[in-house]
Order: sequence, then structure tokens, then C-alpha cells
Amino acid sequence: MVAGKQSGSDKNKARSWILVGVDFSKPGRRALIEARSLARRREAALLVLHVIDGHGLDEIAALAGLPEEDLRQRLGRERRKHLGALLAELDDGDAEVATEQMISWGTPFEEILRKAADFAVDLIVLGTAGRSADLERALFGSTAEKVLRATPCPVLCVPTE
Repeated sequence: MVAGKQSGSDKNKARSWILVGVDFSKPGRRALIEARSLARRREAALLVLHVIDGHGLDEIAALAGLPEEDLRQRLGRERRKHLGALLAELDDGDAEVATEQMISWGTPFEEILRKAADFAVDLIVLGTAGRSADLERALFGSTAEKVLRATPCPVLCVPTE
């Protein structure tokens, strides 16, 4: 079941929300499975969020010979379709879990924090790849780490294995 977007003043304050960040990776998929299970047990609504980081999109559009807005729209459609397919694939027929899917543009950890505040979520669920030798993560931290450091609500980090 997909619920419609509610404005801040219209949100059901009594409804509990769980936000799950999905990046189409194996850890993200496991996080979605865990978040859906938790939402079912807690009788909470599930906000499934995919963030598109548009950094450098203007340069990619120029190299591809496309207007940036066309590339942005195409990317948004593809990700929306991919997210819908992932949710359909993992659908276990449980209509009791109200689910809202959302695509957002920006820096992933910032958008996760923004949507968590907008929906007054009770829990954020994120997949983690575990330890990484990746230089960027070593220097700047993972999305999950940045969310953990900045959010006032609990965060569940679901490992790959």
C-alpha cells in the first residue's frame, strides 16, 4: 500500500514513521527488508527514501550533449522505476504496512536528516557495508556515520552479512 504525501500540518502525529534509506546496494536492500519487518511489528508507516546526489550532473550533461534538466528528469524517472521494482520484488502482500516511496535530490545524509525531521520519524534504518578501505570514507565518514552523528532519533545500521 502506498500512502500519499502529507503536508507537515496534515500528518497524523499519532502515526509512527520508520525511514529507510535505499541506495540499491546489497546493504540497502537488507535495510529495506529489516525496516519493513520492524514497521509491521511496530504498526508503523514506512518511508522509503532514495537520494540522488546531483553533484557534477551539469558536467555529465555537457559531456553527453544533453540539457541538464533532461538528464535530471531521465535519472529521476529511472530511479523511481528502480525503486518501484525493488519494492514490488520484496512485496510480501502485507497491506498492513503503509509505505511511501520518495526520491530526493541532494547530499544523501543531509536529505535523510531533512526527511526524518519533516516526517518526525521514530527510527532511521540504513544499510552499512561494514569496514571499508575506501579513502573517502576513511577521511569523511560514511552516510550512516554522518546520520548517526547528527540525528536526534535512533538509527539502526544493518550490516551486509
